[in-house]
Amino acid sequence: MVSRSLSKLRILETDDLERIHAASIKVLVETGMVFQSQKTLDIFKKHGAKISGSTVFLTQEMIETALKLCPTSIKWRARNEQHTVEVGKKVYAQAGGGSVNIQDIEQGRRLAKLSDFTNIQKLYQSSDVIDIVGFSPVDPNDIAPDQKHLQMQYEILKNTDKPIHGHVCGGKQAGQMLDMARIAFGEEDLFEKHQVMGLSINTISPLGFGEDQLETLLEYVKRNQIIIAAPLAIGGASAPLSHVGITVLVNAEILAMITLVQLINPGNPVLIAPSSSFADIRTGSYSSGIPDGMLHLVTHIQLVREFYKLPTRVLCGSCDSKLVDAQAGYETMQNIMMSVFAGADIIAHVSGVLDGIMTISYEKMIIDEELVRRAIYLATRQVEVSDAALSVEVIKEVGPGGTFLTHQSVFENCRGYLFSPTASDWSNYAEWKNAGSQDILVRANKMFKDRLAAAPESMLDSAVLSELKTYMEKC
Repeated sequence: MVSRSLSKLRILETDDLERIHAASIKVLVETGMVFQSQKTLDIFKKHGAKISGSTVFLTQEMIETALKLCPTSIKWRARNEQHTVEVGKKVYAQAGGGSVNIQDIEQGRRLAKLSDFTNIQKLYQSSDVIDIVGFSPVDPNDIAPDQKHLQMQYEILKNTDKPIHGHVCGGKQAGQMLDMARIAFGEEDLFEKHQVMGLSINTISPLGFGEDQLETLLEYVKRNQIIIAAPLAIGGASAPLSHVGITVLVNAEILAMITLVQLINPGNPVLIAPSSSFADIRTGSYSSGIPDGMLHLVTHIQLVREFYKLPTRVLCGSCDSKLVDAQAGYETMQNIMMSVFAGADIIAHVSGVLDGIMTISYEKMIIDEELVRRAIYLATRQVEVSDAALSVEVIKEVGPGGTFLTHQSVFENCRGYLFSPTASDWSNYAEWKNAGSQDILVRANKMFKDRLAAAPESMLDSAVLSELKTYMEKC
């Protein structure tokens, strides 16, 4: 018996990958990268990099040494060991981040509150698709800015026990969020032994790093936690209007970040996370649904998978539609499917994202779970090629004009052999009409509400919750 599965998507040849790598290094050696942090500049200076003002000029040796120090897989530990993931072994789905609005079919689009942030974390926890929680799926507008990171981390820890993604908020605040994670895990030496939080660091394209991003990065690396190198360049605006040109720029920014991380803490885990797309040239605004964005992302996933042999995370669940409509469906599925087929290790922003990451829809969260299931199913489903699978004897037994529906082979395989939907309706028209003629938005609305109603009050015991609240009061 032989089993086959879908081959990985490839656009470039090996020599193309080598040219992109060489071009990325040339950019860093000759043009340099701006780091808006004196601490960071001092680190580069200590290791012999040429510096002019805030611009650092790396060397090829420095970059390639850093790449060799990066782990080829990452164990991202969860509070519940059953949810721990090993990035680089299979494809995982991660929560979204960066939206300011929340949306549903009853109340429409509105600014998100902390209660919405909490609801989303509960839905992540009950999901059998979302593997990595936290992040900032929505930015609560009803919490004071200086307390926001504490309240958000509290709700993450209270309502989930899966691996946690943090968010950029400055070095001091990042340290406080990490302290809260240690309290929830209840292990003093947690960070010395485990990676329990990851953080996406965006650049200021082209070729710049902001102070808050760098201060947060330093705090995570100091504690040996996961850095997700995730430039968010816009081709035609903050990056070249070229499928491989944007890849060169983004890759240069990623290599600069990797070099910094490895200079601070050799062997620190890093996820390479291309997250860029192209502008709508008519307006100059970011477009997450444009097919050209996926051509760039597939080339970058291929570069990392084949040339660097390191784990990847890709932003791929967003779309440009303002509603949960056909456009939202085909743009989201385009992005998710291309990323999974290309071999990304983590697919991110795959839960309810609309309007170029500006909005999260409760109903789309449910629908997107099925999109992710479909893509991963198609990419990983083994197709058996054997004498039994060829079914010659079964075809002979049924014969011309017969039916396979009542054959023993169908009875034996009818459960679990084929994909089953979760949000889609596959009933016939009469059954659908008798059940109320509901469209997918109505069904998804009921599904997310049922899951919220079934969510536990807390995933932490009262003593730990009390300790977290005491810590927050002192901050």
